[in-house]
Amino acid sequence: MAESHGLMERLEKAVIRLETVLSASCFSKSTGNDIVNGINGGIAAYVEAFDTLMTGTLEQYLKNSKILGGDVETHATLVENAFKAERVFLAYASQHQQPPEFNLCFISR
Repeated sequence: MAESHGLMERLEKAVIRLETVLSASCFSKSTGNDIVNGINGGIAAYVEAFDTLMTGTLEQYLKNSKILGGDVETHATLVENAFKAERVFLAYASQHQQPPEFNLCFISR
């Protein structure tokens, strides 16, 4: 399992390098010239929207939960960790191509 994950990572890096070379030699007319594999080096709009949620509503929830303390604070910590994990997943998804259907169950674990 770990070996196949390592191979997938290497393959993804190779594809990105090939697309970089290709984009340098022939520019796309439909997108900006700095976009490779759909990535322009910036943060995807849905990741920015998620960040806004985390710095707005979630931050207020965490602050209020800390004031209340006890089980509420413990629950808030678990929620915060879940949101952070989701943020990592969204950022990863924004920078990689969609995997084949049969690999989705392994990635989401």
